[in-house]
Amino acid sequence: MRSFAVALVLAASASAYTVTYPTNDTIWTANGPNTVSWIMVNTDPQNFTIVLSNQNHYPPTQQVLAGFVTGNQGSATVNSPSGGLTPGNGYQVNLVKDAYHMDTILAQSNQFTIN
Repeated sequence: MRSFAVALVLAASASAYTVTYPTNDTIWTANGPNTVSWIMVNTDPQNFTIVLSNQNHYPPTQQVLAGFVTGNQGSATVNSPSGGLTPGNGYQVNLVKDAYHMDTILAQSNQFTIN
């Protein structure tokens, strides 16, 4: 029974959103717009929020770029906030449950740069 439970957990963790863009070679523009792409499976939540995160800055930053995104779209164009994004390294895109649960990360991109 225990091995079945472990197999079930491993199968569930293998089926999840995957951010395919931006990649670690990506350079976003500070004034946007920029693109986020992902793949999903049928067990993923149908909607999520796109958050820009940078743990290299102090204090760490998180900025909601788009809310209530429909997962089966596969990609979204996100606009920069007024005044643009702060140029730098170490940015990541997080797909999160919603703006109230930004620590519930469904998927995370590789780190990339904003110029």
